[in-house]
Amino acid sequence: MPQNKIFTLIEYIFISLALIAAVEYFKFGTRQNYEWFHCTPVYEPLDISTSSTTTGGSFPSTAKKLHAVGGPSCDKRGEFKTLVKRITRDYDINKQRISFCIVETPEVSYRHYPVEDGNKGAPGYVAYVAEDNDLPGLLEIEKLCKDTSIYHI
Repeated sequence: MPQNKIFTLIEYIFISLALIAAVEYFKFGTRQNYEWFHCTPVYEPLDISTSSTTTGGSFPSTAKKLHAVGGPSCDKRGEFKTLVKRITRDYDINKQRISFCIVETPEVSYRHYPVEDGNKGAPGYVAYVAEDNDLPGLLEIEKLCKDTSIYHI
């Protein structure tokens, strides 16, 4: 009887290790195609150079455009979740205040990213973000956001 229990224990250990190996193999295999499974946030700086009257030079604006690209899971819902998650994780509100808006592209359908080729199409949502101490960036965001609500955190 004890040998039967030992054999059952070894059997369960082997099955558990096989399941762990299968999960790790899947993670390794999909690492190459991460973008296909997930929405990947993409930051693009807005081209606004500001001139400083006190230093006589110019410094780049903190204003950025943010959108998400990806495979079939990156529909409009996935894009929106990715944008909000990225904004809330990248900016610490205890250290820097930001303003942002999220603009929907109504021409883009709910499911819009083709899987077959590299053409991902236009994003369904675009976010514009700037730090509150960057006045030219905030003014640019106000122009780009038009009728959309601007959030201050």
